[in-house]
Amino acid sequence: MADAKVTMAPTEGKQGQNDLEEEKLNKDLFKKLSEYMSAEVSASTHEYQLMGKLNLIVANRYKGMQEKAAKLNEFLRGLDEKYKKLEPYLQQVTQLHDNVVKLEKVVVQLDQYTKKLEQQFKEVYP
Repeated sequence: MADAKVTMAPTEGKQGQNDLEEEKLNKDLFKKLSEYMSAEVSASTHEYQLMGKLNLIVANRYKGMQEKAAKLNEFLRGLDEKYKKLEPYLQQVTQLHDNVVKLEKVVVQLDQYTKKLEQQFKEVYP
């Protein structure tokens, strides 16, 4: 039995040493796992903060575009109103142009007729 105690003592010592080493390794594992998880959470937090900043930038840009679109819409409404006011005058210009075209046709016909008359006059009174 004394031999059994002697043999057990080194085994118990090794077991205690193994337990201490295992505990040290477990603490190191949990410490490193905690650091890793903390870094992951920190990275995610930074990503969300960056996304928030990007959203604000995009929102401001769209707000600027919205303001420009509103101004452009107002400008186009003004142009439309001006066009409506000018439309009767434009119709008059179109009508005047049509009359000028007709007058030119009459002038061409009159010119042809006068040339024909002149030719006949020269034939009658040489």
